[in-house]
Amino acid sequence: MMKMTRKKKRILLVLAALCVAICGAVYTLTTRDDTEEEKYIYKETPVEHGVLMQGIQESGSVTLTYKSQKCEVEINADDDSKKSSSDDDDEDKTLKVEKIFVTQGQRIKKGDQLMKLTSQSVHSIRRNIRADKADAELSVTNLENELATLRVTAKGQYDTDVQDGTYAQAQYDIDVNQVTLEISALQDSVAVLADEIKSIERELEDGWEDYQDLKEDFEKYERRYYNWDPENLYDYIPLRENYISYRDKYTKETRSRADKRKEIERKQQELAKKQADIDRLIGQTDRKLLDAKQTFDAANLAGSMASDVYAYSIKSLEEKIKKARETLEEKEEILTDFDNFVGDDGIVYAEADGMILEVLLLEGDTVKENTPLINYTDDESFSLSVDVSEEDIAGVKVGDSVSVVFTAYPDETFHGNVKAIKTTEPSSDMATVSFPVTISIEGDTSKLYGGMSGNVTFITDKSEEVDYVSRKAIVKGDDKKTYVYIKNENGDMELIPVETGFTDGVNVQIVSGLSKGDTVYIASKVSESEASLKDGETPNDAPDVNLGDMKEFGNEEINFSKNFAP
Repeated sequence: MMKMTRKKKRILLVLAALCVAICGAVYTLTTRDDTEEEKYIYKETPVEHGVLMQGIQESGSVTLTYKSQKCEVEINADDDSKKSSSDDDDEDKTLKVEKIFVTQGQRIKKGDQLMKLTSQSVHSIRRNIRADKADAELSVTNLENELATLRVTAKGQYDTDVQDGTYAQAQYDIDVNQVTLEISALQDSVAVLADEIKSIERELEDGWEDYQDLKEDFEKYERRYYNWDPENLYDYIPLRENYISYRDKYTKETRSRADKRKEIERKQQELAKKQADIDRLIGQTDRKLLDAKQTFDAANLAGSMASDVYAYSIKSLEEKIKKARETLEEKEEILTDFDNFVGDDGIVYAEADGMILEVLLLEGDTVKENTPLINYTDDESFSLSVDVSEEDIAGVKVGDSVSVVFTAYPDETFHGNVKAIKTTEPSSDMATVSFPVTISIEGDTSKLYGGMSGNVTFITDKSEEVDYVSRKAIVKGDDKKTYVYIKNENGDMELIPVETGFTDGVNVQIVSGLSKGDTVYIASKVSESEASLKDGETPNDAPDVNLGDMKEFGNEEINFSKNFAP
C-alpha cells in the first residue's frame, strides 16, 4: 500500500475538523429549535363552587298588561221618587271626587289610598240604597205573611169538621201577627224618614254659622254698593263685582236651605201619613178579625174547589217570595259592595299591588257605576318578549324556567317562565325564521318599567351546587382519563388525575380529585421568545409524562415525553 504523504495527512485533518464543526453547528441549531418548541407558560385559576347551566340566550324588552280599577258598585236607586226634588238631581246619582292621592308612574300596594269622595255624595247614595233595601224587606215580609195566611186557610178547607175552633184561633193569631208585622214595617219606614229629617236638620244647623257669615258679608257689600258714588269707577267696579258675587252666593245658599226645609216638610208629611196608617191598622184589628171569620166560612163553602185553588195559590206565592228574596239579597249585596267601596271615610283603596299607568279622574269629577278610576299593571303582569330562532325553538317549552338580566341592573338576576310561544307561520319574505316567545317575570318586579331591555337565558340543563374549573385547565390523556396541572412541593408543575362531569361549555364540573379553593394551572405551549414577553409568567420546560401524547380538553394538542409517573 502506498504511504500517505505528510501534505495529504494535513489536508485530511483539516477536512475532518471541518466536518466535526459542521456537525456540531447542525446539532446546536437543531437542539435550540427543539427547545423553543418545548417551552410552556402556566396561568393559575382557582377551583370554584356553584351551579353550572346550559342554555339559549336571546334579548328582548319588557311589556306591560293594562288593568283598570273601576267603580263596580251600583249607586243608582231604582225608584226616582226617592231622589231629591232639587234642580241638581244628578248629585243624588253620582259620587264626587274630593281629593286624588296618587299619580302616574307611582308604585302602589293593595290597600293604598287612591282618592277621597265627598261626604255629601257618599251619604246621598247610601241613603238611596238603604231605602231600596227597606222596600225589598217590606215586600218579602208581606208576601211571607200572605203565604202563611193562605196555608192556614187552605188547611182549614181540608179539615173543616175537625178544626173549626182551632182554625178560627189560628186565623186570629195570624191576622194579629200580620197587623203587627204591617205596623212594624210602617214603623221602620217612619224611623227611616225620621233619620233622614234629622240628617237634613243637622245639615241646616251645621251650616247655620257659615250662612250667617255669608249673610253678613252680603249685607255689608250691599250697603257699600248702594252708598257708593257710581262715578268713582276705580273703586266702584271691584265693589260691584264683590257685591254681585256675594249676592249670588247668598241667594244660592238661601235657596238651598229653603229646598232642604221643603224636603223636611215633605218628609214630615209622609211620616205623618205613615203614622196615620199605623193608627188606622191598630184601630182596624177587630175588623180584620171579622174578615178572617168570613174568609173561613167562605172557604168551607168552596170545599170542592179547595184543592185546586190551594195548589195554584201556593205555587204562585212561592214564586213571588223567591223573587222578592232574590231582590232583597241583591239590595243587601249592593249596600255591602257600596260600603266596601267607599268605607266609613269615603276613601277608595287600591285593589292590587302594581304601578299606576294612568289616573283617569281629577278632583271635582263625578263617579258613576262602571266609571274607570285608574289604569295600572300589577306585579304579575310584567312580561318580556323575545324572538327565538327555528334552530333553538325545539329546546323551548311553555312552563320552562328562564333567567333574565336587565341592562339597567346588570348585577341582578331575575327569574321567570315561558308563558306562550307564538306558532303562526312566518312570512315567506323573511330571511330567517324566528318565533315570538313571551316570558312572565316572577318575584319582585317593583324596579321594572315598560320598555326595559334584557337578556333571557332559556335553561336547557343545569347541575346542582358543584366544584368546577375552567374547561381550558382540563388535560385529556390517551388513557381516556382527565388531568389538571398543580404545583408540587418543589414548585414544579405536576399532572394529577381528576374525575369530571357536567359542563356548560366554559367550565367543567370536578367530581373528585380537587376541592373548592384549590389552585390549578392552564398550560400553553409557546416559543422561548414568546414566553419571555408574558408578564408575570415564568417559562418552564414541560414536565415529562408517561401517558403518551395528551390533549387539552377540547383545545389544541399538547405533546409530552414518556417518563412521567403521575
